[in-house]
Amino acid sequence: MFFGCAGRLAALLMVPVAVLLASCGLFRTTPAPPGMGQEVLDGEFAFIVSQVDTSPTFGDARAQGVYAIVSMAVRNVGTEAQFFDMAAQTLKGSAGRQYSASFMDPPVLEEVNNINPGLQVSVKLAFDVPPGTKPTEIVLHDSVSSHGAPVKLRQSPSPSPSTSASPVPPRS
Repeated sequence: MFFGCAGRLAALLMVPVAVLLASCGLFRTTPAPPGMGQEVLDGEFAFIVSQVDTSPTFGDARAQGVYAIVSMAVRNVGTEAQFFDMAAQTLKGSAGRQYSASFMDPPVLEEVNNINPGLQVSVKLAFDVPPGTKPTEIVLHDSVSSHGAPVKLRQSPSPSPSTSASPVPPRS
């Protein structure tokens, strides 16, 4: 009978201890930043990055290095028109360097940059980066002073010599 009471008492004490530990954050993990194809929010804008490409040119402009071109949708989730500022966006490379956007398609136009509530536009941002730079993350901002929403950028796997199988000669 004593074990019955002691067992119940122990069970009653374990619940508050577990709640206390959980509220202290001992069991919390930090989620990884969202990736391409996932919506992120910063201020009055929602962003979805769809593609990352590289090119020596963007429109008529030739890169000093190579352009990392990030395609995305930008939607105004606020209640007033909001200006999309390409200069507020930051690209990060695998070496830890940060780059500002050089160009935007469509170009800076009042119709595109001033996005009305509930509307979405598709844009491409071109970042002039040194050759060989591997873009790893873009931090998207509603304005130059906002906190920003990081998005991990997928790297397309480059074929390695070990993955290309050479044909096995038939046995005679």
